[in-house]
Amino acid sequence: RAAMGGHDAARHNLGAWEWKHNSNYNRAKKHFMIAARAGFDDSLTNIRGMFMDGHVTKEEYETTLRAHKDSQDEMKSDWRDTAIAAFLKRRTSL
Repeated sequence: RAAMGGHDAARHNLGAWEWKHNSNYNRAKKHFMIAARAGFDDSLTNIRGMFMDGHVTKEEYETTLRAHKDSQDEMKSDWRDTAIAAFLKRRTSL
């Protein structure tokens, strides 16, 4: 349910399950691509590996890479960067 609701880590985990336990590379690829396009870094890493192993075409990899970058860019903001920096500064000073 979480994956269907847009939870990227759940989608990634479904891909990992399909890959490891069912050897269903096409289904794993679909899950990883959805999560990677939503900005999930671990899924992009898996798609890169699948590309290197020949399970993902160059076109699929390039499309996923562009969508991942677009998703990451959409999430960037000066406010978010400032908040993260403040959090990390506070955490290291404790």
